[in-house]
Amino acid sequence: MGKFPISDSIAGKAMRPVGKTGTPNGVPAWVFENQSGVLGTNLCSSVIYMQKTGDLDVILAGTSLSSVGSLDLTSGGAAYTNVTADTVCSNNMAQGLTVAITQTNGVITKLDIVAAGSGYNPGDIITVDEEGGGAGGATAVITAVNNGVPVVAQAITFKGIPAGSFLPVAVDYVTGFGTGIVEADIIICK
Repeated sequence: MGKFPISDSIAGKAMRPVGKTGTPNGVPAWVFENQSGVLGTNLCSSVIYMQKTGDLDVILAGTSLSSVGSLDLTSGGAAYTNVTADTVCSNNMAQGLTVAITQTNGVITKLDIVAAGSGYNPGDIITVDEEGGGAGGATAVITAVNNGVPVVAQAITFKGIPAGSFLPVAVDYVTGFGTGIVEADIIICK
């Protein structure tokens, strides 16, 4: 883990506001995911200047990770007996939602959120699978989410960014480098 260098040369001049003089606001940042799975410092929609040709993994500005705030049961399924159940989401970025079920004669009549998970969007369809198997068919729709910090799985890779160029998008996090690229090869410009 390291800090990115800041320069007032090529990148700094390019990032100076039009018609203004003075030093641009270059910001160094810790950007890797730490051991607890939490991303480091948010770069707050920064632009990245590449000093060396290579690949860069970034999370675009404004990306967030959403946990389930509320859901509505759309089908009760059949043969449920356990108190808690795992869920499968129609959105492959989503994970970790666990619900407590209330059932009558094996049909789910109510779902309560036990673990809100992450990566969910309003409108995602949830299928409720009983822990240990044997039951199924219940579905719910996510009606509201809570916004939070994104995770590395949401990063996209820009390949072959030429030396001396800017990444064409603003980013909030840098999560990885391609072969041969190190922290000193990029400059964060604010």
